Amino acid sequence: MKVLIISWYFPPVNTIGAVRVGKFARFMHHRGHELAVVAGSGWGVPETMPLDFPLDRLAYARFRDVNAPLNTVARVMKKALRRNETGAAPSAASAGAAATGRGRPSLLRRLADLPTLVTNVPDRNIGWYVDAKRQALRLCRDWRPDIIFASGPPYTVLMVAHTVAARLRVPWVADIRDIWADNPYDEFDQMPAWLQQLNRWLERRTLRTAAGLATVTPPMTRHYKALFPMPIETIYNGYDPQDFVGLSEEVVTPDRYLTLGYAGSIYTGRRDPTPLFQALKLMGAEAENIRVVFCGTEPTHVRALAGQCGVEHLIELRPSIPYKESLRFQRNCDALLLLMWNDVREEGVAPGKLFEYVASLRPILMIGYEKSVAANIIGERSAGLCSNDPSEIAARLRTWLAQKQGSGRLPSLPVSAREGLSRDIQYERLEHFLVKSAGG
Repeated sequence: MKVLIISWYFPPVNTIGAVRVGKFARFMHHRGHELAVVAGSGWGVPETMPLDFPLDRLAYARFRDVNAPLNTVARVMKKALRRNETGAAPSAASAGAAATGRGRPSLLRRLADLPTLVTNVPDRNIGWYVDAKRQALRLCRDWRPDIIFASGPPYTVLMVAHTVAARLRVPWVADIRDIWADNPYDEFDQMPAWLQQLNRWLERRTLRTAAGLATVTPPMTRHYKALFPMPIETIYNGYDPQDFVGLSEEVVTPDRYLTLGYAGSIYTGRRDPTPLFQALKLMGAEAENIRVVFCGTEPTHVRALAGQCGVEHLIELRPSIPYKESLRFQRNCDALLLLMWNDVREEGVAPGKLFEYVASLRPILMIGYEKSVAANIIGERSAGLCSNDPSEIAARLRTWLAQKQGSGRLPSLPVSAREGLSRDIQYERLEHFLVKSAGG
């Protein structure tokens, strides 16, 4: 089968989106399928993930920042806003208007944000659309795919696939890693109602032409089955056993500290480690034997949160590292920290990091919604604890600390904890779904 893959994220960029798509491309290559790939460029994040298989038809499409011409205008408007708010004392009338949200400062804020709201539809990657479409059609001049596979977000990717599929008159499948319209984070980020409506229209206009949809969790599948009639499958992110060759037998470096590791960013107010920091504060002197290591996390955010609890001296901050080294880091921690949002809207989220954590066979401390897909996977496989209660977290840390001090390390999870979660198992299902969607 001939497959055109369209994805903003693809090796060498070191992100979880590139892991899912890059490894699926490798899987399909080894299964004998012919591939062509259109990917993004200028990601602005480390490019340390190797493309570990040959790919003749590969194009990195040019990205144009649609915000660039508007940034100057926005800066001027926000400068005027600051000048207005820090200037002379307002009159009684203007103070009353500001208090009710109808004053000039509120209007200026809305106007300052309006340019990027208008141009960043469906997302800031819309500036990639034109060249991605051009590169896809160029790759297909003398090579016709049987199907197009497009993975988003960003959702601009899905719009590219929709257009190219119509031009080539071939079916396409959308791989949706996060809900597009009505995403639970839209409300948190106070997305304007008119923009939510526009995203709903774009989502329906784009996805209704797909031959099938793939999602990453059952709740996401249920969400889209309520909207669209085409076949929809759940394909977990999973883990690649080959990534852990040589790591599974490594021994955590013995020392006096119980080390919790976290790799990636945090999102204050949604995915943040505050309950853990509160637990460390509750533990008092016992916590002096615990270290929380953040790898690739924005230092100012984490320091501020730890400082509020008086435990800043218990955290260690390290820069981003290549993907393989990140797996080694995870395996060499005593336990791993998974941060998610403690909200029912996070129910259908199971990040790729979760599967890496389970595959590393280290115990997991998850902070987030306790009835989510991620929490269920951890609970069903006895892989750790999901809690937002500092007292409960402190109790588990005391248990782990006693194990650490007693034997020098925490015992690994049983190998059965990762059973059925390998990428090959998931990709076999996705391969079958593509063949069926292509009419095979």
